[in-house]
Amino acid sequence: MTVYYLDASAIAKRYLREQGSAWIETLIEQVDAHRFVSAAVVSVEVLAAIARAVRARRVGPRQAQQAIARFSVDAQVYWRTWAITDDVLQRASLLTLRHPLRAYDAVHLAAALIWADDLADAGAPAPVLVSADIDLLAAAQAEGMQTDNPNDHP
Repeated sequence: MTVYYLDASAIAKRYLREQGSAWIETLIEQVDAHRFVSAAVVSVEVLAAIARAVRARRVGPRQAQQAIARFSVDAQVYWRTWAITDDVLQRASLLTLRHPLRAYDAVHLAAALIWADDLADAGAPAPVLVSADIDLLAAAQAEGMQTDNPNDHP
């Protein structure tokens, strides 16, 4: 079983068709073979991405409503969310001093690293951080995480 930490740029590809969407779709549908986690802020980010797509006329309002409904169901079925605790925020703050990360990206990386520590303590394999954000991927790699970019999977 592979464990994956998915950020919003990865999850949004399931609802907004773009490069990497087919790979994310296939990966998430293999829920019996994998485990998925993301930070609790992911719902805000994914809904914001869908709303931006509507404003940019990349998707219509009806398509957006369907994407939002599907996301709401998927969030219960496919992945669990990692709470944004004081430990996550403290670690995220430190990460912003070491890497050129936006705030939510630092929160995602902090949550992924704390989850990786918990998995290591339990003798479980380390998670793979999946993101389409180059800066987040570089920071995760610098922190010793395995990464994958859905944009590398056409």
